[in-house]
Amino acid sequence: MSTLNKALEDLKFDKRLTELNLRLGRITKEEVEKQINSLEDLESQVEKLDLESEKSENN
Repeated sequence: MSTLNKALEDLKFDKRLTELNLRLGRITKEEVEKQINSLEDLESQVEKLDLESEKSENN
């Protein structure tokens, strides 16, 4: 597999390209759903930011 093909395959479900790939028939809605459902829930590992309070502190 060429480097470009590998890169495109790696980005097949990238959020920024999903709509394009669906329109072009590269992926199906079923594949997208399967990919989404296979993702691990990482909510407990996020750090929440309050951008409004940070903005106020910087002014």
